[in-house]
Amino acid sequence: MSRPLLRAIGLCSAFALTDARAQLALPGAIAPQPTGSVAAPAEGAKPRPRVESVTPVAPKLPSEETIIGHALYLDGSRSSIELQRQGEGLEVARLALTGDRLSRSGESCRIEVSEPLRLTSRRTESGLRRYEVEFPACPFTFDALDGAILVSNDGRACELKQADCRADPNGLWGMGETEFDTKKANEMLTLRARVEQKVRNDFKALYDKIKSEKALRKELVREQAGFSARREEICRAYVAEADFGYCALRVTEARALALGSQLANSFKAAETGGKKKR
Repeated sequence: MSRPLLRAIGLCSAFALTDARAQLALPGAIAPQPTGSVAAPAEGAKPRPRVESVTPVAPKLPSEETIIGHALYLDGSRSSIELQRQGEGLEVARLALTGDRLSRSGESCRIEVSEPLRLTSRRTESGLRRYEVEFPACPFTFDALDGAILVSNDGRACELKQADCRADPNGLWGMGETEFDTKKANEMLTLRARVEQKVRNDFKALYDKIKSEKALRKELVREQAGFSARREEICRAYVAEADFGYCALRVTEARALALGSQLANSFKAAETGGKKKR
């Protein structure tokens, strides 16, 4: 056996000795601290910064520019809508609703609106920008997301009797089936996983923050428990969803924005309340 190897074995044996045995002292080594003691910082070392509680900031809303000037498709292939600027606000430039004919079951129909439709901004507790489409034949609201809109009509379809058509606007309106790039499928799925983790983290933080408000806590748990089922219902018909998860990504982002806004508002309310007590 060579001398360098014997020397290495000897060093290993020395470090394996108990505290009762003498330890090898190397140049520049620091003497071990007794069990339970705290080592003093090395001379010249910078002290660790003090970690303080930071109030969460409400998440930044998606830019309206991502939904302006190009067609958005319901489930990626059916009805379509195009938005445009009107002064400082928005309006519907074109709308096409695809549905089922009232007089002939199983036969499709299509309604096209080429005249601009006014949009009215509505306040929402979710923190998202919400608009109401002033279309008397089929009024509906939508939340503006990143390059998509989430339409809600209380789950009801519209019956446009004059056009002999029944159309359902509920769901996600976003990328069309020809716009998906297979090279970005993994990137989209990875981003969805990241957003889902943020949803879980913000839910836990908000749950802990409102622990003294039992009614709010109960409602938060109910919303979170129903989120996955609602997302599945919204996205099950979206084109290429199994490959890209595009719809689920956008709906999860909406949930993350809602939770992030609630979390920031709860901290803000707590701080305001604390200042008033003083």
